[in-house]
Amino acid sequence: MVRLLQTVLYCIQGKMEKQITIRIFSLTREIYKLISKVLDKYSFIHEFVQLSDVDTAASLGEKLKDFNTNPEIIILDKEIPSALKEDIIGRYNGSSVICLPSLNESDIISAGRVNQISEPLRLSEFEKVILKLTKKDK
Repeated sequence: MVRLLQTVLYCIQGKMEKQITIRIFSLTREIYKLISKVLDKYSFIHEFVQLSDVDTAASLGEKLKDFNTNPEIIILDKEIPSALKEDIIGRYNGSSVICLPSLNESDIISAGRVNQISEPLRLSEFEKVILKLTKKDK
């Protein structure tokens, strides 16, 4: 429902460019609330998937079954177990990836697709990466 309202609002404003969908994966809602402030500033559609450190590929599939489209960008919290990160990245082959904050090099799967945010998380740095990925930094 929220996504429909965002799309209608976007069309009313006369902006016909493609809407960017961003899916955030985290063990806590706090990360989502924090970065939502930046995403809302640019009217990005954002979706939250709350994970637990005991989630498996099967339980992840269950949590994702209601999402009908692939997002342009996925955001991963650093606390997500490595095996689950690999599964998430593998499910979204065409999506850009942002890791919050930095990950160890051993966690990086497809370096060309992964954008790391340094630790500690700074919203200004996060905003620059989002704008670069969505080509709104011009």
